[in-house]
Amino acid sequence: MKIVILIFLAYWSTLTLASENILVKLSPTEEKTLTNIGNKAATSVSQLLMKTMVADIKSVGVAEAARGWSKSVNLINNTADSFNLGMKIRRPTYQYRNPVNKPDDLDKVALDFFLSKESEDSKYFARKVAGKNGYRYLYYKPMYVTQKCLLCHSENMADDVKAVLDEKYPNDLSRDLKLAALRALIRVELPESAIK
Repeated sequence: MKIVILIFLAYWSTLTLASENILVKLSPTEEKTLTNIGNKAATSVSQLLMKTMVADIKSVGVAEAARGWSKSVNLINNTADSFNLGMKIRRPTYQYRNPVNKPDDLDKVALDFFLSKESEDSKYFARKVAGKNGYRYLYYKPMYVTQKCLLCHSENMADDVKAVLDEKYPNDLSRDLKLAALRALIRVELPESAIK
């Protein structure tokens, strides 16, 4: 009897965990609500990060701006909090510098979508996933490499920038980016209460 119960519990937990990683397409109403909120949040984050980085470079130079750029996590979190919806925002990418941006399995689906021909002309990727407290809604907006990004993310970086990055991010995966390539995604996650 104990073996049967253990097998059942193992099977049930596997199904529960698996169901939390299945992305589900949205109804038209859900998609409209999510894309409206998600695009506002993602655009705010993108503009804030670029504005802050440019100001930092002008103020302290590229190398010192790179040294202090881990503050981007706080900028992102503050933006999410400002919406007052239980929102979470991340920047997943395969070429992460900061391990906090390492993609999870759900992020990989969205990243692979934007790296495929299927995404041609797509401005976002939106789905929902079952969670312990109802659905979680995920909106992904792509970020592409600009000329400014290459100051800290290319093979041709200045030596002082490379030295800072070697010290601060020894496992950096984002040093050989190409102009106009997919840089990362802005992931906006919302609880079901924000959509319904």
